[in-house]
Amino acid sequence: MKWVAGLLVASSWLWAADRAKDREAIDRVITSWNSAQTGRESGRVWSEMSRPVMVTHSVQFLSSKVARVEASRVQYGSTATRSVPVVILLEKTREGWKVTSSRESAELPTPIQPVRFLPQ
Repeated sequence: MKWVAGLLVASSWLWAADRAKDREAIDRVITSWNSAQTGRESGRVWSEMSRPVMVTHSVQFLSSKVARVEASRVQYGSTATRSVPVVILLEKTREGWKVTSSRESAELPTPIQPVRFLPQ
């Protein structure tokens, strides 16, 4: 019986280690979006704003092969900061994590709230 308990503890440790590796891989995908934007753009009007940078806020694993990332596309300026919320869906393939879809919006998505029943 002790070996069953040990097996359960070991399997949860392995699962957590796998999630940590997945999180690192997802962070590399988001970082690659930032480095892809660093190229020189000729003919672009100079601006007081910096180039857009993706900032990750949270990563949720919907399953072992699907993740949802809440991030923001942020531009910093001398007098203001512009931030646009972005939701990114990623899928784990044999090659690694790939972006399935992304959505930008001017409004933050409203989180799903549990239903509260009032006493009658």
